[in-house]
Amino acid sequence: MNTKGEDEIMITIQVVNSRDNTVILSGRSYTFSQKRNTPIKDVFEEFVKKFSEDVHHEIRRYGIWTKQMIKLHDENTIEDAFSDKDDSDLNIYDKLENLFYAVLKSNTS
Repeated sequence: MNTKGEDEIMITIQVVNSRDNTVILSGRSYTFSQKRNTPIKDVFEEFVKKFSEDVHHEIRRYGIWTKQMIKLHDENTIEDAFSDKDDSDLNIYDKLENLFYAVLKSNTS
């Protein structure tokens, strides 16, 4: 039984690509603390807040992916990306399972 869902963990979201590097810089990483059982839709909203309001429309064109390049959906949680939801934070950090990617969606017209 998973007992760590309410625990805070540091996660990093790295921007993979950008239509315009003067607006959203590719390669830039954003790190913040979230509960392991936080839905991806909520994680994404925290990520959006890292940007000025004038680029929120552009950052909303992104999707969140795991380090293994598996797309996460709104209903997924952070811990869905972990190979073992009960791993210690250090094990998760060692496996880089706390690293997520923001990838610009291909249908951005």
